[in-house]
Amino acid sequence: MSENTGSKMFFSFLTGAALGAGLALLFAPQSGKETRKQIKDFSDKLGNDVKDEAEKISSRVKYEVDKLGDKAKSIIGEAKETFGKKSRI
Repeated sequence: MSENTGSKMFFSFLTGAALGAGLALLFAPQSGKETRKQIKDFSDKLGNDVKDEAEKISSRVKYEVDKLGDKAKSIIGEAKETFGKKSRI
């Protein structure tokens, strides 16, 4: 499974939820005021969900970059040690 499968599923879910909500609003027998409130509530929740997911992704990217940086420092240190020993021979 690829690393971004969770993100793809999440955004697919959001797209489906938005389409479903839009269709429900079109066919729901209620006043304009109630419909506007539902749209606002839904968009607020959707905005919060997107923000939360973006923060999770950002946190994961930062973790992976930090891990990669540590690995690079380790490799550089090993290379300096190895080449330093050979040049003294």
